[in-house]
Amino acid sequence: MYRRPNRKTGLMSEVNVLNLVDVMLVLLIIFILVAPILEQGIAVRLPAASPSRIDSSPENLTVSIAPPGMIYLNDRRITLDELGDRMAGAARANPETGVTIRADGTIRYEEVVKVLDAVRNSGLTRIGVATRPAPRER
Repeated sequence: MYRRPNRKTGLMSEVNVLNLVDVMLVLLIIFILVAPILEQGIAVRLPAASPSRIDSSPENLTVSIAPPGMIYLNDRRITLDELGDRMAGAARANPETGVTIRADGTIRYEEVVKVLDAVRNSGLTRIGVATRPAPRER
């Protein structure tokens, strides 16, 4: 709706919010498109095994090993030395902290053992290995 300017001051007292609405809609669309990508985490192809339940309490840490041997702690890339330091700090803070190791199926066994040693040497004992469910035999 068009309003005439005030005759005394010559100014309009309305704010045009159409541009603000356009920007907000574009941001909403961007967030809708990007949010599923952010929740995926590190892409690793887990090996298959018979399923069992993993305790997913907030005290659990997730260590991912992606090809070609890159190590991630809770979706943040770190080195093997940094992993040992962070695990030792977590063990000092709470010795009951659980660690879930997610390794890609193509990673060499030696690299997985190095990560397991770094976690075990830090003093944490609640260690689990993530797998995907094995296909059912008919």
